[in-house]
Amino acid sequence: MTFFDKYTYKKKNYALAILAVLLIAVAYKRAFSVSIETRHLRDELKEEVLRAKSADTEIRSRQVDLARLNRYLGEENNTVEKVQQGFLNFFAKKANGLLVHQIDEVMNFKHPDFEINTHRIVIRGDYLKTLTFIYELEKEFTLAKILNLKFEFRRYSLEEDKHLYTTILIQNYLR
Repeated sequence: MTFFDKYTYKKKNYALAILAVLLIAVAYKRAFSVSIETRHLRDELKEEVLRAKSADTEIRSRQVDLARLNRYLGEENNTVEKVQQGFLNFFAKKANGLLVHQIDEVMNFKHPDFEINTHRIVIRGDYLKTLTFIYELEKEFTLAKILNLKFEFRRYSLEEDKHLYTTILIQNYLR
C-alpha cells in the first residue's frame, strides 16, 4: 500500500481523528438520537396511560366543579328570553304583594370565551315582602344569580305616592 506511505504519521492521525468524529456523528444521528427520542416518547406515553387511567375520576370531579359553579353563577347557556320568562314565572309564584315596575333592556358583555347578560329589574312593594322574595330568589332561582340589590324609597312620578322600589341586577353566562 503505497498510497498511505507518502503521508506522515501526524497527518494520518489527524485523518483518523476526523474519521472517528465523523463516524461518531453518523452513529449518533442514525442510532443514538433515534433511541433517545424513542425513550422520550415511551415516557410520554406512559404518563398519558396513567392520566387515562385516572381520567374517569378527573371527569367526575370536573362535573362536580361545574355543578358547583352553576349553583354559584347560575345555569349557563340560557337565552335572555328564557331568563326573563323564568324570572317572571318565578315572580308570579313567589311574590305576594309585590309588583314588577320596570324591566330594562339586557346589558351584554362579550368576551372571546363567554358572554355575560345582566338583567335590571325594578320591583315595588313592602320591605319585608321584598326581602322574603329576594331570599327565595337567591335560594331557588337557578337560571341566573343575583348580582346587586338597591332599595330606594321614592316617587317615580308626581301623581303617585312614595313607595319602596328595589332594583335587582341578575346575571347569567353564555359560552
